[in-house]
This record gives sequence, structure tokens and C-alpha cells, in this order.
Amino acid sequence: MFSDTVFYMAENTTTKEKYSIEYDQTEMIAADGTAKENNTWLLSFTAAIAALSLTSLLVFKNRKLQALLSSFNFLFILGLIVMMYMYSIHMSYFEGLNADVASSFTFAALLPIVLLLCNLLALRGIKKDEQLIRSMDRLR
Repeated sequence: MFSDTVFYMAENTTTKEKYSIEYDQTEMIAADGTAKENNTWLLSFTAAIAALSLTSLLVFKNRKLQALLSSFNFLFILGLIVMMYMYSIHMSYFEGLNADVASSFTFAALLPIVLLLCNLLALRGIKKDEQLIRSMDRLR
């Protein structure tokens, strides 16, 4: 969460300005110096996802609450993906009509998609556990 993991990089090839966006900050490298800006929304969404995941893991005896927390976590992960889009592609860092921009996502941009997949697998496992418990109650 606080590491220097860059998930989006953009460079204006005419002015040699560079932008690298991390989960916790955006770094702007221009010819006159370097500036950093905090990504508070990305950081707060990442912290909420971590807290909900840990809480969902610890309440394994209450499957309904665990499924509810996992569902909220699913929504927060989708919100994180939207925020990543807003912080990277949607924002126009390089103004002007003659701006020649080279931009790319890094491998770290796939982490929220992996989180989404793992969360879906967890929800499926919780649902299977609930069905198993209900089938055992019918046998008694």
C-alpha cells in the first residue's frame, strides 16, 4: 500500500515531462523539477479493501456477516478500479493540441483484477459452506 509500485506511466515526448502514478502518490517529473501529490482516494480505497478482507477472514464463524463483508469488499475493489482509471487515463495531464504522449500501464495495474477474482472465489466458497451446513441440518 505504501510501496513505490507504479501502475501507470505517461510521458510527453515533446517536453520530456513524465508522470508516474502509484497507489499512494503521483509523481510529476518536469524539466524544472519534481513534484509529488498524494492520492488520498486511492490510498483510502486500498486501506478499506485491506481492512474488509482481514475482517472477513476473522469472522469465519458467522458466514452471513462474512458474505456481507465480502460483498462490500467487492464494491470497494470495483471503486478502486474506477479510481485508478480516473487517476490515470481520464485525467489530462498534458494540455495542448500538439502534445505527443506515450503512456502505458504496468503489471501492478492488474492487482485489483486479481483481488476481484480472489474475492469472487471467496464468495463462492462461503456460499458452498452455507449450503453444506444446511444439507447437514436436513439430515438430522
